[in-house]
Amino acid sequence: MVARPVPKRTERGRPVACAPVGSVRYNFRSPYCCWSLLDTNLISAGKKRKLQTACEKSESTTTLAVGVLDGFAPDGEDHACQLHIGERLGKLEQLFEKFVCRKAPNVTSNVASSQDSSRTRSAESNEKPFKFTGLPPLPQSDRQSLADGILGTRTWTSAPSIRTLVEKEDVLPSSDPVHRALAALLPSQHDADVIFESSNGWMILNGMYRPSKELFVGQDTESYALDIATIAKERAIVVARTLLHLAACICALPPDFDTSRLRNIWNLEATMENYVATVTTLVTSSDELLLTLPGLETLLLLSVYHMNVANLRQAWLIVRRTMNLAHLMGFHRIVQSKQIPPIESIQSSASIWCCLVDLDRILGLHLRLPFASDDYPVAEDDELHRVHRARLATICRQVAELDHEVTCQSYVQALALDEKLESMMKEQPKDFWDVPNVPPTARTAESYDVLERLMVQMWHFELKIFIHLPFLLRAPHESRFEYSKVAALQASRNIVMRWFALRNAGITQACCRFAELSVFIAAMTLTLDILIDMATKEKAEVQKAKGSDFAMICRVISEMEKLGKASTRERIATRSAVVLKKILSSLDPSKQTLGKARLTVPYFGAIELNYKKLPVRPAFDLDSGTAKKLSSNGTAEHIPVFSFVTNALWPTTNEFNDPEMDFDIILFDGLRDLDVDGNWVF
Repeated sequence: MVARPVPKRTERGRPVACAPVGSVRYNFRSPYCCWSLLDTNLISAGKKRKLQTACEKSESTTTLAVGVLDGFAPDGEDHACQLHIGERLGKLEQLFEKFVCRKAPNVTSNVASSQDSSRTRSAESNEKPFKFTGLPPLPQSDRQSLADGILGTRTWTSAPSIRTLVEKEDVLPSSDPVHRALAALLPSQHDADVIFESSNGWMILNGMYRPSKELFVGQDTESYALDIATIAKERAIVVARTLLHLAACICALPPDFDTSRLRNIWNLEATMENYVATVTTLVTSSDELLLTLPGLETLLLLSVYHMNVANLRQAWLIVRRTMNLAHLMGFHRIVQSKQIPPIESIQSSASIWCCLVDLDRILGLHLRLPFASDDYPVAEDDELHRVHRARLATICRQVAELDHEVTCQSYVQALALDEKLESMMKEQPKDFWDVPNVPPTARTAESYDVLERLMVQMWHFELKIFIHLPFLLRAPHESRFEYSKVAALQASRNIVMRWFALRNAGITQACCRFAELSVFIAAMTLTLDILIDMATKEKAEVQKAKGSDFAMICRVISEMEKLGKASTRERIATRSAVVLKKILSSLDPSKQTLGKARLTVPYFGAIELNYKKLPVRPAFDLDSGTAKKLSSNGTAEHIPVFSFVTNALWPTTNEFNDPEMDFDIILFDGLRDLDVDGNWVF
């Protein structure tokens, strides 16, 4: 066994790193100790003297700049060992560089230059000793990071941390650019108070969402006015919800509202549209913001706004998106619970879900689109209008299936549904069905119940129209459908009388203008019945039997035209009056020479009118302009959005060359309820 030689000593008294190759075994320290010493040296590298470059030839630079590595500085005798240690230390630097995963071109260049310099000096002359310049200086920010990585106290391969919703709660609203943009749109407290007290949209605070008590003026929930200064300090989603609430209230302002009462709002329509456009751009595009209770309330208010401005298709899309998010949050399970926990947020969630289901059923019936959820239960001891509304939502699915195919079996189903509606009607007290005396200005819980009861009555009678309408249009050919004709006409009259009650009170915007949609369907039903009678009976007989109905229709048109002229916000009323006047114009004898007239009517589809002839639905013409526009580039603003329509609402006629063509295609100008010709269609 070879004895371990005593290490040589330099002039400083430190042992040389190695002896000549082959004569001794190297006695390096343990890896842990070596790494610890390197770590200690690197952390304190900023306090060491400046490194000497490899090009310096002074003998005084033979020591290393790295503290404990000075002991490894070679003398000028063993050049092979010197080269070996230089390569090993260069590899060690590369190992460090890979370990901390940082880019440092200086390290690579130093390693390369050190290796090349040592090789060159060894080849040229044995008199030029190897001089190791040490590790490159590290920035102060990297020193502790490198030390932590070596000691294993930090996982360098982990992904960057992701901010969660909990972390976001620590951020002040003022630091959020979205919050700043939304808060800048909030009106003054004076203007907000005027809008709240003048609008019929105060019912939103009871029916659509329930803000916390702190958000009301004076923390008084019965004031129906929100504190703008407090809301400006809330989260962005709360500010967005308030802006949409204000937009809905502005849209629901009476036509004769005096804008001079406002200080900072000059154009109501522009302000309303600005609120909606900003919230739609900044907030509704983020599912993360919307997947909260205030977020769903924001979407619900946005759907209400689009219903108010006669964009039912856009409202339906928003309602479906809201329901999808509510499904993720389990709202459909909350309402199915036998006992809802007495927690304010849970109870609000259940209320929102019921509103969403009701809106989905109403829009689905008018647009002939499928429903998105099951029925929701309701306690029998709840408010009468809520109990009846839940029952109506339950039978909507069966009503929607009636015009898929009209047969003897479907007529039996229609009569069964009619009987069910009648039994539901009898279960309510008699005074429940009286036309209520609507209070014009009172904003109380009692007024809310009166208006809600009125809306439920109108929905009840509209469902009755939907049940019997396919058979009313077939009554001229089949006398067995005479009962359906009588039932549908009576339901239409009941709706019109209740809409007149709202007009007498100066209220036309309550409950998302649902009343105006109902009265449009009712007036169209009465108008079509008059057209059918004029084509099958004598004029004098029709005037005697339908004189009151005709006068009722004329009053509806007159009232709607007044609304449309008084305010551009009354879009449903304006468009309803235009459609009804076009249909009634076919009764004008002076226009019989013009021949057939083709109209596209909301819900009823395409209708072909001719003087003293039955209104029919024309077959789709493959050579028509609609078919050619399907492959065109569209209008200046939008590519046409086509909608394929087929149902059994209208009876087939012998004029169809091909029964398979008994359908229609409507070209919409975007998501608005307007076709490419500007007609109001849904």
